[in-house]
Amino acid sequence: MPPVSMTCPWCGAEVQTPGQHCQICDRLISELPAWATTEAKPRNAFLRTVGSRRGRLTSLGALVFILGFVFWLSIPFVPDPVVLLFKKPTSDLTSASLPRQWSSVAWDLGGTRNIEGFSGQPNGRILWSKNLGKHTYAAPIVVDGIIYVGGDFKAIALEAETGEIIWEIPTPGRMNHSFAVSDSYLYMGLSDHRLLALDRRTGDTRWEFFAEFPITSSPIVAGGMVFFGSSDLFVYSVDAATGNLIWKHRLNGNLRSSPVISEGYLYATDSDGNLNILNARTGQTRFRFRTSAPASDAPAVGNGLAYFPSGGRLFAVDAGARTVWGEFEFKKVWSQFYVWQFPGVPRPPSQRGERWRFAPEKMASRGIIASPAVAPEALYYGDANGYLYARGVSNRENLWRFSAEGSILSSPVILEDRLYFGDQDGFFYSLERPSGKLDWRLSLDAPIEVSPVFAGGRFYVRTNDGWLHVID
Repeated sequence: MPPVSMTCPWCGAEVQTPGQHCQICDRLISELPAWATTEAKPRNAFLRTVGSRRGRLTSLGALVFILGFVFWLSIPFVPDPVVLLFKKPTSDLTSASLPRQWSSVAWDLGGTRNIEGFSGQPNGRILWSKNLGKHTYAAPIVVDGIIYVGGDFKAIALEAETGEIIWEIPTPGRMNHSFAVSDSYLYMGLSDHRLLALDRRTGDTRWEFFAEFPITSSPIVAGGMVFFGSSDLFVYSVDAATGNLIWKHRLNGNLRSSPVISEGYLYATDSDGNLNILNARTGQTRFRFRTSAPASDAPAVGNGLAYFPSGGRLFAVDAGARTVWGEFEFKKVWSQFYVWQFPGVPRPPSQRGERWRFAPEKMASRGIIASPAVAPEALYYGDANGYLYARGVSNRENLWRFSAEGSILSSPVILEDRLYFGDQDGFFYSLERPSGKLDWRLSLDAPIEVSPVFAGGRFYVRTNDGWLHVID
């Protein structure tokens, strides 16, 4: 039988062999009848189209997922689900001070040093003094009639009435940071990288946490978590009841002073000149405000602002500021073009969040070193020239200025209608807060560079010669 031939259904070439490739278009010639071949062609094309669309949709979905994940990592205020779901604090411990106590380095969690609801004022009489050892610069903590304070290579608990030692434990170095008290716990950071939680009644260790480097800040306790900094550039959050790590966040510089907590956010200054605002629960960055010099003390948060000293100046930054992705980098380029005087380039706006800054008249000295004390209507701060300033919150005007004998390198304390602070000439002052008029002053014979502490109707003042003075 002669071989069967047919016309190529693709190009129309005649005398082609079924099952072989067409000699003209090189396509396979099916042995199926023409009607079947003709019908299969659009079906195959349809399947190829559907497959192609599915591939494109899959690729597009993968791209959207990757871009969304990168965007999620880049936006700092999106909550971290791992920390939120699997690293929860096991208590609600806090070191916020109760009435007649001073259980945290700056009294309240916001660092305002503003004590309200107290009737009567100290009269400037020394009740007793005790030598705790030189070269230690930590303010005491006073709770339930017991003073917790650091000495040379030891931590000490003293009777507030007499100064008698209740217990003391050795430490690997000088205690230059304050403790924090919450319930029956006493928290302290050490130079051997450890944060300890002690039974504050006995001094026995309940748990310890190891950081990578020495602890460089006073701890603070809020929401069942202890917050502190280390010279490894990290700020840590650990469970206040167990010592388990909840989160850690790397800063651009060292956290050398205590962080503060306000409305669910942690505020911390660093040695690189930044004010860092983090989500206190997850440790993620909400905002970073940059200055050109190292920050010299902790922030104080009140009246919707965060106040902190840096480079001898006092900055006031919006406490609710939030990072806008890429804004700082854009303004940095803008500023460079402005410096180069490119035609038509206007002056760039100030950094996001800044409300005002204050510099003393004579900046040849160190300027403002310590954090302000903050009240609803005013804030109070001193400078190295020996001036104590009262500044209005709403109108930003200087209300009054008091000239002390020596430089003021520590924060004042607000006690109702009085203001208390110390200077480097060794004087401890009481001023009338509305006017700045001197009420009384007391000589302690040694520089005062540690902020005073008030508890149980008395002030506790640490001087640079290592003495602790109790003033009624």
